[in-house]
Amino acid sequence: MKKHVFKISIGFLVSVILIYLCVRNIDFKQSISLLKNANIGLIFAGVVIYALSYFIRSIRWEYILLPLKKIKRFGSFFFLIFGFFMNNILPLRLGEFVRALVAGEKLKISKSGVFATIVVERLMDVVVFIIAFFLIGMFVPNIPGWLQKSFIFCAIFFGISFVILFFMSKDEEKFLKILYKFHLPRKLNDLIQTIFLKFASGLKFFQNGKLVFNVFLTSVIVWYIEAWAYKIFFLSFGVEVSIIQCLFVIVTTGIATMLPTAPAFIGAIEGVGMVTLGLFGIGETLAFTSMAATHFVEMMTVYVLGFSGIIKEKISFSDLFKFAVSERGKEVTNEK
Repeated sequence: MKKHVFKISIGFLVSVILIYLCVRNIDFKQSISLLKNANIGLIFAGVVIYALSYFIRSIRWEYILLPLKKIKRFGSFFFLIFGFFMNNILPLRLGEFVRALVAGEKLKISKSGVFATIVVERLMDVVVFIIAFFLIGMFVPNIPGWLQKSFIFCAIFFGISFVILFFMSKDEEKFLKILYKFHLPRKLNDLIQTIFLKFASGLKFFQNGKLVFNVFLTSVIVWYIEAWAYKIFFLSFGVEVSIIQCLFVIVTTGIATMLPTAPAFIGAIEGVGMVTLGLFGIGETLAFTSMAATHFVEMMTVYVLGFSGIIKEKISFSDLFKFAVSERGKEVTNEK
């Protein structure tokens, strides 16, 4: 962790700045009143639906893991939860390493390969987000220029990444031969080759068109279910928005989580969510309160699921923490 003090400090600074920008014009009396009068029944209903999305996520991950190992239905659920759980506690997305290490050990498969499947999963999310943004964006007026440019940049960057990963999975030897033709510096060339060879097993998913379709379909289902959870959460605070509008909020805040922030993406989700709700005519205080409360409830849901997983899998919180911050985290990329 000491090696990443600068990155961590930047993340916390970004979160503080974003939170300040969110609350500077907020009517806190109105905000407190909204919280006191929230519909608890709807919030609990939203929690159930939100938790359901994680079960669908585990099915999706099992599809991506299939070339590595066939897992019984929901057998990966708590390993997946551990990743989100630790992302809400530690900075720098260290939860992704926890997820790869725990799943690799428990399932007795390559940790590097598992980490590659997580990269693929995240990439698929971004692909779905970008497609959804441009489709829904046609019906959403007055989208800020910076938001449009952000998605155009993401579309180009992740589109290229997706193509590269697909090509890498199709023919490993051909990819390496093409790599050699670029005459890259030896150290860089060796680094790329080493990373590729370690992660290759986790990219085999791309070789099966049916699996790719199933992963894309389950990704759409995941975000549709979460859109319903958001709709119910927002409704509990008196915010009436459509499923399409809720999905748009999820898409924009999803991209915002790529910003360097404090754990749990605090500030990024509230800030971008607030801006997005503002496009639908929701006032600043109402938008911030409902967005911040929704984010808080999501975090609490993940915490409950995470501690349930600790009990179920008989692994301690301190062990999860050690996976994330100790030298063991290097196992993902140093695995033989």
